[in-house]
Amino acid sequence: MKPTFKGISQTFVTETIVLAGFIFIYRLIAKNFGPEGVGEYSLIRRVVSFIQPLLILGLGIGLPRYIAMSRDKDQRISYIKAGFLVITVFTSLFLIVINLFRVYFARTFFGNIAYTDLVLPFSFLLMGLVLHILIYSYFRGRLFVKTFNSLQVINLSLVPIIILIFFRNITISKLIILVGSNTFIIAFLFSLPFIKDLFAPLKKLQLKNSLKELFRYSLPRVPGDFALAGLFSLGPIFAAHFTPIEEVGYLSVSQSLLIGMCGMVAPIGIILLPRVSLLIAQGEQETIKKNLDLFIAAIFQCSIFVCAQLIIFTESIIKYWLGPEFSGAIPVMRIALLSTIFYTFYIGMRTILDATKVKPLNTINISISLGTFLLIAGMLLFIFKFFTPVISLSIAFSSGLMSLGILTYISLRKIYPENLKKDLKHFGIATVINLLLAGIAMSTKPFITSKLYYLIIFEIFLGIVYLSILWLLKMDWLRQIPERMLIK
Repeated sequence: MKPTFKGISQTFVTETIVLAGFIFIYRLIAKNFGPEGVGEYSLIRRVVSFIQPLLILGLGIGLPRYIAMSRDKDQRISYIKAGFLVITVFTSLFLIVINLFRVYFARTFFGNIAYTDLVLPFSFLLMGLVLHILIYSYFRGRLFVKTFNSLQVINLSLVPIIILIFFRNITISKLIILVGSNTFIIAFLFSLPFIKDLFAPLKKLQLKNSLKELFRYSLPRVPGDFALAGLFSLGPIFAAHFTPIEEVGYLSVSQSLLIGMCGMVAPIGIILLPRVSLLIAQGEQETIKKNLDLFIAAIFQCSIFVCAQLIIFTESIIKYWLGPEFSGAIPVMRIALLSTIFYTFYIGMRTILDATKVKPLNTINISISLGTFLLIAGMLLFIFKFFTPVISLSIAFSSGLMSLGILTYISLRKIYPENLKKDLKHFGIATVINLLLAGIAMSTKPFITSKLYYLIIFEIFLGIVYLSILWLLKMDWLRQIPERMLIK
């Protein structure tokens, strides 16, 4: 477990840096471009997220899995060549088509033909991020933790921040072009150590077999990736047809904060997919089952604390992050953050389902959750018009993620059955403790929100108190951390 724990720890630090970078990036955009600029930038990011799964074709999961399970270098090269070849062709064709029909694309995805000039910047960003994902997937499959973490920090944090700092008097269009092109260049530079493998000679039969094997696993997961992208992207895309661009930004930036916060558990999944795939190949199912309970308890108990604190201090987050002119985002953000516990669980556990089963369980669960979102969104937008469109879409979005978290838990426990009472005990203990901590936070809120550093110190203190209580209650996952760090 020591290499796994070390990899998770390193990746956790990376995700923390990426989250801090994300917060700073949006702060700079809000300061330089205002609510309208935030709306445009965040809408483009959501549309990129929506289109990306159709071009990646499930290889963001498939490549790391099969590269990790490769028996030799030739087999690994055949997987790389197959994946890169198909994605390059698909992405190139897609970019040509959307730029030829950019007016139709802008009307459909940006809600207004006035944003036609954003299609070209969108193309640059999409191209850069697709290559980033491919290179990242290769290093992830090889378990080159430091390398893929470095790529993540540079492209997702440093590139946008440096551009925003040194190019102040630019438009949103030029900003996105610069971010996209630099992301592409840096991803390409990271690929240089293995780019020769893409041109290495291989037998046609071997390449064909690798292509079939890789896509037999990956393609059934495309609908799931696309549905998950839809769960996050369709809200802002729909909102662009119903509300001003500023309100689109409120919803999109709330989703981005949720992704960033829940992404703090992503290191577990990033490392576990190749690790669990390797354990399965070695027949070590019992090792997986033994450690799964610890992960479930940790995710439950940590996410409940984060969810409660985010909702209590939403006004302060908006005030210190984006500025008082974004106060309209407060109710939208609170509704979105209600799903923190459920989405965190999905993020932490989805790769277990992907690694243990060829059957695309995540695809099934996400499709049902997307259906939940669409059903509730349709009812609130067109039948029961109790709320504004952006609030209605926020409710539908949060409901979809809650459904996803519940379905993920059910699927996981079908594969690795365990006493339900044990999970409920962990959940119940965390809920009771956090109700008490929430009372403390609410009663001290007027005093600690007057200064940002007061709030930060308070949250650190409250987090330490919470973990200390869990330690005293002898929570297994927390007490085993020191032991795992020392295992040889």
